[in-house]
Amino acid sequence: MDFERLRSDFPLLSRYTYLDTASSGAMSEQVHRATVEFIDRWLYEGEDWDRVIKDVIEARRLFSSIVGVKEDEVALVPNASTGLIAAASSIKWRRESNIVVAEHNFPTNFNVFSSLLRNKIIREIKVARYVDGRIPIEQYEKLIDEHTQLVSVDSVGWLTGYVEDLRTISRIAHEKGALVLSDIFHAAGVFPIDLRGLDIDIAVCGSYKWLLAPSGAAFLCIKKELLDTVLTDCWTGWLGVEDSVIERMVRGETRLFGRPLPLLNSQPASSASRYEWGSWAGPTVVGLAESLRFFQRINIESSWRRIQSLTSILINELAEKNFKIFSPVEKDRMSGIVSLSTRNSYDVAEKLLRDGVVVSARPGILRISVDFYNNEEDIEKITHKLSEMGEAIL
Repeated sequence: MDFERLRSDFPLLSRYTYLDTASSGAMSEQVHRATVEFIDRWLYEGEDWDRVIKDVIEARRLFSSIVGVKEDEVALVPNASTGLIAAASSIKWRRESNIVVAEHNFPTNFNVFSSLLRNKIIREIKVARYVDGRIPIEQYEKLIDEHTQLVSVDSVGWLTGYVEDLRTISRIAHEKGALVLSDIFHAAGVFPIDLRGLDIDIAVCGSYKWLLAPSGAAFLCIKKELLDTVLTDCWTGWLGVEDSVIERMVRGETRLFGRPLPLLNSQPASSASRYEWGSWAGPTVVGLAESLRFFQRINIESSWRRIQSLTSILINELAEKNFKIFSPVEKDRMSGIVSLSTRNSYDVAEKLLRDGVVVSARPGILRISVDFYNNEEDIEKITHKLSEMGEAIL
């Protein structure tokens, strides 16, 4: 795959050295064109609702192939937080139970589960803590017990880029009878994922980072065998029932409103689509489906090799210049994120932006994130700019 040629599909790269995909991916010409064409048609002809539904179905299918699950185990929801809340509100909680969470999880995890604790739905939240920027597997072995009902571990830490050993964590959790939930927002689109192989029960992933799609969409993946067993069907919206308009389209029906929709006799869909409670944002769905089609053009394994190579070069260059790296340097624990420890992260990020380099400032760190559309010149530029600042960033 000619990744250098693909750079021309992303106009942002002609203006900036963009190393901030962990915040928001660059938009491709293809996604922009599909979204604008949809909106323009809406302006003059009305919204193409059938197109939206078709692209929901297509997005589910394409994403399922990226993360190694079945199509009917994927729901398209408005954002990752909605997916987490949907999952948390569906588990048949025991009052004496606890939840184990990783310290490197994105705050949404803590916020959602704190709500359960605050409302006395669970007894305790245990936190697996960092040790030198990573979480030793022994922490999970110590914290997960017979009262643990859920283990929530982000696949990749949003601050350090540390890649968790999800397969081992899943084994430990399942031996104690606990479910495993993983936010894969900083993993999907970065490296190959096999959720079934990792034995993950529930996963969430937003659209706008390494999937390179507009914001306003996310995927919720749930093992089908958990529906109506470990998980309840408490809440259902008009698009989450067995005889919804989207299920009618899946079955090949063309007159989606040709007969009455189910009312008091409705049943939740037998698939993960039961969590698709309401209507989607049409332009976002169209852009998402187009972005996932874009991923069909590239081989995720070759893309990952490129990201690995660039990340390794970045780490080596920074280490040679004696910067304090807050991210793992072992190849099997690296992702697309490299963070530096600094007391002045916002000052540094603002200075880099004035020089045309985009990164993220986070508490105590400068976060640099790499994608397949970056190249060695990008790495050279940021390391050079950081070297110029010298002691100012330490």
